[in-house]
Amino acid sequence: MPAWVKNHSRRPSMWVLKDQGQHFEHRADSDEAAGGLRVDAGEPCLDEQSFSNDGASVTLNFPSSHDGRGFSFARRVRRERGEGFRIIATGNLIPDQARMAFQCGFSEIHLSDALVERHGEGAWRQATTVAPDALYTKSGKSASIWDARHQHRVSIKSLTSSEAYDELLQSANAVLLDVRTSAEWQFVGRPSFERSVGIQWQTFPYGSQNPNFVAEVADASLTQETPIFLICRSGVRSLAAAEALKEAGYKDLTNVSEGFEGAKNAAGRRGMLNGWKAAQLPWNQD
Repeated sequence: MPAWVKNHSRRPSMWVLKDQGQHFEHRADSDEAAGGLRVDAGEPCLDEQSFSNDGASVTLNFPSSHDGRGFSFARRVRRERGEGFRIIATGNLIPDQARMAFQCGFSEIHLSDALVERHGEGAWRQATTVAPDALYTKSGKSASIWDARHQHRVSIKSLTSSEAYDELLQSANAVLLDVRTSAEWQFVGRPSFERSVGIQWQTFPYGSQNPNFVAEVADASLTQETPIFLICRSGVRSLAAAEALKEAGYKDLTNVSEGFEGAKNAAGRRGMLNGWKAAQLPWNQD
């Protein structure tokens, strides 16, 4: 069952985007959502729940910007509770998603100081003022926002598992950074490479993004000059983690595109079609 949590504690400083994106303000301390329900939007059984419960508000926490289930849940909350009910989005969102959040029924978006700093205050202030077509099409000689984000992603080098392993062996100081969860390391296995480090990008069991990821990478003695090869299950989380490191100033990043288990085969099984395991590269299991 999903974790419905009463929100009684005072929250740390944060930014609030509201009124369809027209107002963006910083609050040093806020308990405005006290008494409301706080729900992890990544919960697998949340679609079975009714949102007609008593309460002043509901806060949907997005575990990742790649998980859009919170938008569907917000639409249903709005239908069940009406226009006056307060629905708050929080967690790991990106500015591009602000317009959609308000269209889906969210009243406010609550952002941590770290998240606003990461994307820039200006990006959030302008998040809903950009014309929708500017997100996906070129305007004059300038690239669209979508083009800019795509170019940012493709600038990160990508290699198959076999190619990455060959380069790791040839390098004297390259590190393999496994960003999967602790449960995956234990139950699925890990690449066997002497210069490998495990730091979760998303934490087990709910898939919430690790807010200390970049700091933990630095604590592992990986400098901005260290060649880092990132691997996850199939290449999605590792790319997101590589983007975060790139924004933090890391220069030599490679995404292992097939990941440790790779894509599913026709029978729906991973680890047999492509990826580290399928390539029969060295790995071990706790």
